[in-house]
Amino acid sequence: MGRRLLGLDALRGLAAIAVLVLHLGAPLHGAHLAVDFFFMLSGLVMARTYDARLASGSMQPLAFMAKRYRRLWGWMALGTSMGFVALILTKGMSFDLWIAFALMAALLPAFNMAATPYLLNLPLWSVVYELVANAAHALGQARMGKRGLALVALACFAGLVWATLTMGFPRGGMVQYHWVTLFKVGASYTMGVLIWRLWGDEPPIKVPLAAALSALPAYCLVVYLWHLPAAPLVFVAVIAPLIMFGGIGARITNPKKAEMASALGDLSFPLYAVHMPAIMLLQAPGGPALCVGIGLATWLWLRRERWRRAPAKVASAANA
Repeated sequence: MGRRLLGLDALRGLAAIAVLVLHLGAPLHGAHLAVDFFFMLSGLVMARTYDARLASGSMQPLAFMAKRYRRLWGWMALGTSMGFVALILTKGMSFDLWIAFALMAALLPAFNMAATPYLLNLPLWSVVYELVANAAHALGQARMGKRGLALVALACFAGLVWATLTMGFPRGGMVQYHWVTLFKVGASYTMGVLIWRLWGDEPPIKVPLAAALSALPAYCLVVYLWHLPAAPLVFVAVIAPLIMFGGIGARITNPKKAEMASALGDLSFPLYAVHMPAIMLLQAPGGPALCVGIGLATWLWLRRERWRRAPAKVASAANA
């Protein structure tokens, strides 16, 4: 797989922070497109990591999907549980809420809540569609040639253009966009796979990392100042690939900057998975204290491996 792409780690973290700020109520009208960037990034990373094994048959689609499910489940289940508690505190218990919790904890939409299928954790919608894209990748895209991938990307983007012209750019989690969201996800994810197939770790255009990091905030400012109906399409087709090029081509050699980029990458998915339920819980009676407790328990859980390794390091140093 090669070196860790620290530039993409930094960009992933920045995109997650943009989504958080949007959901906190800031007027970052274009920040929702950070999720389209996530899909494109996922396509590239999945192709970079698993394409060869999927194409050769050394990894079966079912094993790939199980790996993806395990990777996504933990943080999303925590977020869904927090949203479940928040709704119990604010609206009380109900049978439908239990069913919704069971479905969403399994990374499925709450089919019994037709109007609000992601009510416990809104970002789950993107994980559901990412798993659909992963399945399509494992079952077909990994064995496609570059021309076939390009045709799939063009077809999905054409569907996205049609959806935007007829009903507006699809926003995830909204019922009216259930099916057309497949065009949105398919276009970005397949473009990510294609970028890897065409150029690997050497992008065709040199984009400074500083410019890539500035692109999403700058885009948000532009669409805040001027209403541009086609702007989301331009982001997906042009801006997001350029941001990707900046992340792929970045060479971060400064140890402190590399550590910061890595930390942003590690933070991105946990932040994305739990931020919306945390906001809900903070607004519920007794919720702030629960948030502190959950945060402390999570921190202790994440630290457990480091503490387990510490005695072994001390013994090794003593024997040296």
